[in-house]
This record gives sequence, structure tokens and C-alpha cells, in this order.
Amino acid sequence: MGSSTLLNLPPELLLHILSFLPIQALLKFSQTSRSAHALATSSLHTLSLGIYTTRIAGVISRLGSTSLPIPQKITSVFACPPSSLETSISSIRASSSGDSTRSGSFFDSEPDLFRQSDPYRISVLIPDAQTFDYDTLLAFHNALTSSILTRHCSTLRHLDISLWTLTAPVAHALTTLPALRVLALRIDHPHARSIPRSRRVVQSANERAAWELLVSDSPWAERLQALRIEGGEVSGSQLGKLLSKNHFCREIWLGKCYRLGKEIWKFLGSEWKGRFALRVLGVMRCGGELDEEDLELVGGLCGLKVS
Repeated sequence: MGSSTLLNLPPELLLHILSFLPIQALLKFSQTSRSAHALATSSLHTLSLGIYTTRIAGVISRLGSTSLPIPQKITSVFACPPSSLETSISSIRASSSGDSTRSGSFFDSEPDLFRQSDPYRISVLIPDAQTFDYDTLLAFHNALTSSILTRHCSTLRHLDISLWTLTAPVAHALTTLPALRVLALRIDHPHARSIPRSRRVVQSANERAAWELLVSDSPWAERLQALRIEGGEVSGSQLGKLLSKNHFCREIWLGKCYRLGKEIWKFLGSEWKGRFALRVLGVMRCGGELDEEDLELVGGLCGLKVS
């Protein structure tokens, strides 16, 4: 069936068909005509996005996204396909055999097998990244991320995004996703070690302010069904504000969020009105050490499933 014949179908049927296409197929379809481009833009409901300076950085980030354990006996919306880890390791070996800093097209930073393990993943490789300073790279990262989110803001329901840092423009773009139901947000900074300490302090303060913007003005917060945050400068009070009106969230994962202290147990176990709907809770390298009082609070999460 040619694109012209396909476009003769009723719009409702066509949008339903396009909603099942993986990212690469949807991008190819969007290039066939202006009408196809408009339809494709309106059909993207699931996206896994990362922007990288080298191919190897993209693969390492992909491996890092599996650092939080996934329960074996409980269904998780964040579970990776069974072959993802093996494919990632193979990708590292393949990338290591070539030049990891060579330039390329924006959307071809991962091998075909890697894309097949996650059909909704887009990894953007910045061409000739080594020729730009950090400020320029970060500005590009923020502008492209905001542009992609804004373009598909009305249809995105499942977003898995890896950021270098959360900035105010990106936080604002995240607040414009009214259909969002599943959010996985990972802060993965490829240049963290090369940034001066004074700059890191300023960037950390800016990220905390961006989190405040995100949790204060997100229309999807009360309808979110699954949340995963890794490496973010989010505090316990900010997490509480994000989830305060939510009664439907069934899955929460928190990893390496060092500003989250023991207060999260009190919020989740006794203050949060949505705690009875929660089925999966994963907390790693944050939340402090559990004592008897904390365990009693965890016991208040009576809906949790045992893995």
C-alpha cells in the first residue's frame, strides 16, 4: 500500500495504525509528504530520548539505565526486553573497535540491533562535538530536547528521557505534556568530571530551581501511573508536591537522588493519599538507612506486591 493510498483512509483509522509504528518507521513515513509529516507528528505516543557527544557515551548511558533492578515476578512498565543487556554489551564491543568520536548523522548513534531492542528509542549524536565548548553543547542539548518535547507535547504518553542536567527550559517543556502517564527521567552528565567545581555548584542550584518549576506546574502529575527518577536533584518536599494530588500511581522508582532523605518514607507511608494504589516501589542509594519507624511506615503501603 503506497503512502497516497494509505492517506485515503479515515483519519481515525490511520492514526490508530500509525500509533503501532516504531520510531524509525514513523520517521520514514513522515518524510513522504506534508500530510504524512503532520500525521506522524500527531502519532508519537512513546519516546525514549537521549542526546550524546559520542557513540560510546550513548551505549554507556543505555547500560546505566539498567542500574535499577527490575522485579522478576512483578510486571513493570520499565522492564527492558530480555535481550537489551546482551545487545548493549555487544554494542560496546562493536563501538570500541571503531572511532567513538567520529561524526555522523543525528539519529544513527546506535547499531540496528540496539534499536530493535527498543523500537521507540532515539539517540541523537552531536556531529563534531569535540570541536565545541561545554556551554555550546549544553545549549544545543537543551534547545533540541525542548523542541522535541514541544513538537509532540499533545500526544506523548510514555516518556523515557536521559538529560545532562534539568534546566528551566526543559522543565517547562516537560510541563506541557498533558497526556503523559509514564515518566522515566534520568540525569546522566557525560562531562561532570571536566566541569569546574564552582560551575557544578551553580548548575546544581539551577537544577534544583528547575525541579521546583517541574513539580509545581505539571498538569499530568495527578494522572501519572508510573514514575522513575534517577540522579536528580529532587528533594523530598518536591517529590511530595509532585505526587500530592495523585491517586493512581502504581509504580515508583528512585535511584541516586541524594537529596531524598528519610522524609520520603513518612510521605509515602502515611501522608500520601495515593499510597493504597502503589504496587511497585524501588528505592536505591537514597532515602537514608531504614530503622524500625521507617519499616512501620513502609508497612503502610499495603498494596505493594512482593517480588
